[in-house]
This record gives sequence, C-alpha cells and structure tokens, in this order.
Amino acid sequence: MSEAAPLSVTGLTKVYARREGGVVGIEDLAFAVGRGEIVALLGPNGAGKTTSMLLALGLLHRDRGEVRLFGEDPELLEVRRRIGFAPDAPLFPQKLTGAQALELHGQLAGRGDAKKHALELLDRLGMLDAAHRACGLYSKGMAQRLGLAQALIGEPALLFLDEPTAGLDPAGVAALRALLLELRGKGVAVVLNSHLLSEVERVCDRVLFIKGGRLLRTHDMRLGGTRAELRLANAAQVRARLSQVLPDGVLEGDRFRIAVAAPEVMPGLVKTVSEAGGEVLEAKLAGAELEELYLQIVEGRA
Repeated sequence: MSEAAPLSVTGLTKVYARREGGVVGIEDLAFAVGRGEIVALLGPNGAGKTTSMLLALGLLHRDRGEVRLFGEDPELLEVRRRIGFAPDAPLFPQKLTGAQALELHGQLAGRGDAKKHALELLDRLGMLDAAHRACGLYSKGMAQRLGLAQALIGEPALLFLDEPTAGLDPAGVAALRALLLELRGKGVAVVLNSHLLSEVERVCDRVLFIKGGRLLRTHDMRLGGTRAELRLANAAQVRARLSQVLPDGVLEGDRFRIAVAAPEVMPGLVKTVSEAGGEVLEAKLAGAELEELYLQIVEGRA
C-alpha cells in the first residue's frame, strides 16, 4: 500500500465575497503534494495563495472541501507536529533574542535539545552572529530567516513557506535555495508561495497557477523545462504520421513543438521526424521560461 501524500486538498473553498469574474478567496481548489516534492503557488496579488496555505494549515475555517495531511485529519496533534510554517511577516517577542525565541519554539515542539538545535539552525541560515541580539532590532531579512528557522525547528515532513525570500539579500536567497534542495533530498514536501520566478524555476518540481481564487493550470517543471521546435517544409502532409510517432508534440502551421528532457535528444528527434516523412528546415531549443508561462496563463498574453 502506497504512503499517503503529505498534503491533499479537494474542493477547497473559502469565499469572502463574490465579484464579476471570480471570487475573493478560494473556490474548488484541488491538488496534492508528494513526499520530496517542492510545489509553488504562483499568481497575482490577491489570487488566494496565502489563503490556500492558511486553509490547508487549518488556520482559516474553510467553507467547503477537504484537507488531508499524510492521509489524516489535520487537527490531530501528532499530524500537526510534522508540519512547519513560515509566514510572510513573522512576529517574535521583541525583547527576546533570536536564540531565545527559537529555543522557546523548540521546547514547544518537544525537543529536549532545543537550545543546541536552535543555534545549529541559526548557524545554518547565516544568523549566528545575530543569535544573541534582540528580535526587536532585527531587519526584515533577519526576521525572515528567523521565521524559517522557527518553521524547521521541529524537523517537519511538510513545510509551508509564504514569500520566504522577501527581504533576503542574495546570500540569503542562495542559502534558502540550497536548504530547499537539501530538504527535498531528505523527502520533505514543500509548498512555496513566491514571486521570485527565477528561484521557483531552479528549485520547484511543479507550479500551480492561481488567479481569482481558482486553479488555472498545473505545470510540471521536470517535464516541460525545455522544448524543441522544428520548422518543416511539408508539415501538412506528415501531420498524421507525426501524431503517431510523437503523440506529445504540437503542430502549428509549419512548426512542430515538443517538450524534451535534454539537448542531447535533438539529433534523435530530427531523425524520427525525417523518418516520418518530414523535411526539417530548422531545429532549435527554447526554454519554457516561467515568466513567459506566467504571462500566458495568468495574464493571457500571447
């Protein structure tokens, strides 16, 4: 029997208000996140990304739908112990030092080594020099790093990150990227809300495009990262044969497009098209850039 997904939501709905063209909130959202998978929620401001996270976490009451965490009721304490959450604007007691605040969260998570683990996490996130400084003196980026450390203190199997790169300097962004890849290698599932598309491209396995409270499309970054485009002299004549030998391709006019795993497959692809009767005039690779996809899917731009 296969292990239940760390996160599964079906028919998730929270409506604050209705307006022409959509809702304010979330309506009929459904998706799952597997073990060791990093999934990003992408969409314009007000699309419902943070609301989706809060509903999945049980921090907002849902109007309709179901949330399962590891196949279980999300209200169960033993289930909630397996979750970490870093909000977009974390707040900590202003007079406590970063180390003290993190140690407190570690104690609440039931860690006997809370103090030691807190310092290890702060070191891992480049915050050791500021560990004994009052939280009230932290910059936005420092507070963001402390919020991430707080989310990790219980060594979660499912991690929710809401705008984790906000306020981070380039070194902080790079450290977060390395950490996410490390967590994925350990089997941790991650749900990420970020507007930093370059980082989403580098670390995420799938992207959920959300607008007006609805899921527009799911894009698999692992399969659609690169596409081949072949210009054919006789595309119309070989349409049927191409659809048989390369059913995942798309033929538009004289252009045949198909997702490929790596540049090395190009010679074989050209050979396959030629054997199907196609006369290849031009062959090139193009990245399925996330910004381009975002503008097409979310903004409706050609």
